[in-house]
Amino acid sequence: MKPSIFLFFLSMLLTHFTVLAEFKVSFATIENIQLEYIDIGTGDINIIIESGIGMGVNYWKPLLPKLKMLKHRVIIYSRAGNGSSTATIDVSVQKSNKRLHALLKLLNIDKNIILVGHSFGGIHVREYATSYREQVIGLVLLDPSHEQFSKKLIQLDKAWAERDDKKLNSLFAQSQEWKVLQKIYQNEQLKDNGSITKIPTVIVTSSKLGESDWWIGHSEKGKEIWRELHSSLIRYNPNSIHIVSNSTGHNIPIDSPSLVNIAIKQTVDLVNGL
Repeated sequence: MKPSIFLFFLSMLLTHFTVLAEFKVSFATIENIQLEYIDIGTGDINIIIESGIGMGVNYWKPLLPKLKMLKHRVIIYSRAGNGSSTATIDVSVQKSNKRLHALLKLLNIDKNIILVGHSFGGIHVREYATSYREQVIGLVLLDPSHEQFSKKLIQLDKAWAERDDKKLNSLFAQSQEWKVLQKIYQNEQLKDNGSITKIPTVIVTSSKLGESDWWIGHSEKGKEIWRELHSSLIRYNPNSIHIVSNSTGHNIPIDSPSLVNIAIKQTVDLVNGL
């Protein structure tokens, strides 16, 4: 091997391990529960990231170099029972948000918060924003779950939706968070009553077809309902942006990490009145 090629690969290897060392996973004890988190970057704005069902900090690791480029402080954590965080019985949205609030207090974060929620994490950040209004200055919702989605799918095709629900309930039978989401579907309402009117918000919706060949939620009509529900959240919010993409699937952070950064930057611009 030529010396120049060897040095190139050595440099790449050292860079790889330097990046891994930089993004250290830490732990904090909240109510006798160990919560894992990653704390990177610095800045006046605090970006707090909530994951989907069963996901934690590992899900976001491929994005860490891009998130570090935002020049803001970024906190990613695993809710109780996810990742390496301690499992517990109560994983309701309300209880999870209280733990997050305690974690942020421990990290000296009590203002200038932009919440980023992917999938089920979208419900968490919406509830957090209504519970701690004085702290939250912006929301980024990445293909977020919606409390009325199950009801709308049943209205679309009752037999198909109920058949799919049985399959999904079987697949996620061991997930406490999945059970929490089903209760939310039954109640069909969150604290914000389905309308984010004042907080600067950016929503990213996947309109990509063909993600699965059986679930009604991924059908063309299901995607239309998904897109409309997302749009309804910010219908009366003048400080909002709705990005619809047919080039990314539901796993936006993995499929299109650059789109995550774009959404966060646009939210910061909305917050700054740009």
